[in-house]
Amino acid sequence: MPMFGEYRAQLPDPILPPQRAAWIELYWRAWELAVQNIRHGTPQNGFADTYLDAAFSENIFQWDTCFITMFARYAWHLLPITPALDNFYRKQENDGWICREYRGTNGAPMFAKGSADAINPPLFAWAEWALYQLSGNDARLRAVWPHLIRYDAWLRAHQRGPEGLYWASQLGCGMDNTPRFAARWVDMSAQQALNARCLAMIAEAIGRPREVIATYQEEHAFLTRQINRYMWDERAGVYWDLDGKLEPWPVLTIAPFWTLVADVVPPDRAEQLVSILHDPARFWRTHPFPTLSADHPGFRPDGGYWRGAVWPPTNYAVIKGLRQAGFDDMAREATERHLEQMTAVFHATGTLWENYAPDAAEPGTPAARDFVGWSGVGPIALLIEEIVGLDVDAAHQLVRWRLEEEPPVGVRNLHLGDNIISLVAEEAAGPGVIVTVEAEKPFHLEISTPFAEFSEAVPAGMHRYTLTYLDRTDIRRA
Repeated sequence: MPMFGEYRAQLPDPILPPQRAAWIELYWRAWELAVQNIRHGTPQNGFADTYLDAAFSENIFQWDTCFITMFARYAWHLLPITPALDNFYRKQENDGWICREYRGTNGAPMFAKGSADAINPPLFAWAEWALYQLSGNDARLRAVWPHLIRYDAWLRAHQRGPEGLYWASQLGCGMDNTPRFAARWVDMSAQQALNARCLAMIAEAIGRPREVIATYQEEHAFLTRQINRYMWDERAGVYWDLDGKLEPWPVLTIAPFWTLVADVVPPDRAEQLVSILHDPARFWRTHPFPTLSADHPGFRPDGGYWRGAVWPPTNYAVIKGLRQAGFDDMAREATERHLEQMTAVFHATGTLWENYAPDAAEPGTPAARDFVGWSGVGPIALLIEEIVGLDVDAAHQLVRWRLEEEPPVGVRNLHLGDNIISLVAEEAAGPGVIVTVEAEKPFHLEISTPFAEFSEAVPAGMHRYTLTYLDRTDIRRA
């Protein structure tokens, strides 16, 4: 394997002010650990020749791989993340079924088809859509489309009740020892709504007929209605799992907050739901967000795995949901607190962990060390998306930049489809910033700040723009 330095020069290079230097250190350590997790298939297991993995064991795991995609997509041109996803499509059976885990020895599924333990959160479409935002590779979307829709069809046929809501298990939902014993699972139902939403967007991007797009839009709308009809508790202000009589199973975990990123929460319910996340007695702990509410009798301040530990993948989903629902300030503050705690643990232990304690700057108990793995979503993906503030669309060569961090801030060497761009904002002489932009090819840049808005078709080459914070936007080009 090449030395990490050979990879580092080809990875995005974030720029943050000096007081954030520790986050940059954590960022590079996450990439270094990720590169060490490049693995190789064998004739016996049938996995791809080279692929990126959690390296949790010799086996491959479905939802781990989907979350690895959320940060590894920033190195889509360099690291074998698409083969990691393809490992599961290779194993897909003719009826659409994909197991949540396959053995590294012989490639066999770990669980029997039909078992609730055999299904992980259905996040392939979400992961593929996120990857597409960086790569712009619609040929990839066309290639995986048959796998995505066959998997969705299997889940509809085998994992949902007559009212349309979905069921899982403790292992199936990914939260292994969560104190939930339900017949309908709010996270699985919301994840299927998210799946339908992403399938509709993918169908549109690859030019599928209007009626195909509408099929998945209608499924999202249907699940939105059913989740809100059956699972919402107006008095508690939260969505619950349901028992066999479709009555609430009132155990408050991180699961109901998947409804935010799934875009199923009506605006008049979002404030009430989010207030629970912001409650220090429940989820707004020293390290937000524990996976079991802190007021539950089974909550473990040291984590207890899924009995209160903070897990990077669920934090990523919650923070992206907060941003999507319009709770921008809270999304950013949660990201800052998450990175602060991860950094403190990194400085104390020298590494990243599978999960973290909610009430102290410590690893969770238990937690695997050197875990990247999904733990890269914090120091890589959230740092770029929530702290630097980038939202990209490679297919349309569009970058939206929320410029909220104190300068200098930006990123160099970002691969946007077949383009490579750099964006750096520095303090101007007066009230404002100077933005230096470099690009191999033209692209469109939109910048929003608390005081100025900017939208420009940026030609190839290097350009400087001064954004002056006046009553109106005053843009000068160098």
